[in-house]
Amino acid sequence: MVGAVSNARADGPAGARLRALSSADLDRVQAIEEASQVTPWSPGNFRDCLRSGYRCQVATVDGVPVAFMILSSVLDECHLLNIAVAPAWQRRGLARWMLRRALVAAEAEDMSVMFLEVRAGNHGAQRLYRELGFEETGRRKGYYRTRAEAREDAVLMMVEIAGCHK
Repeated sequence: MVGAVSNARADGPAGARLRALSSADLDRVQAIEEASQVTPWSPGNFRDCLRSGYRCQVATVDGVPVAFMILSSVLDECHLLNIAVAPAWQRRGLARWMLRRALVAAEAEDMSVMFLEVRAGNHGAQRLYRELGFEETGRRKGYYRTRAEAREDAVLMMVEIAGCHK
């Protein structure tokens, strides 16, 4: 179970700021997605998320988008749909900082749990999620496409959010 993460500071690594993603950010977000994902979302996926009212956030450094995350919520459950950091900004703690901020916000909104899926081969992301309290709950066989048009399993993970039953 995760409590409010006290070091979810307002400013992130390298002075990053987190704000709502807007349609003006979509070209840069798409570039980050294409540079960091094996099978990237389409521009339409991002537009649909904005239209649907999902929590779409972008991390900027000096006003330039360097990372983003997309979350959806249903009742008291939150689902991390996508998170990506531009390759030049990876391994600087941006994803950890954004996820901590998301967990704090989820707790403040009385969410009880956050779910996500991650590629079975993405060991770095799985390690980060475990460090933040996520646990593996199952697998989806052949969920992700690969560049070679093969399939890769998704590891299903979740974290219970403290304070959810106030």
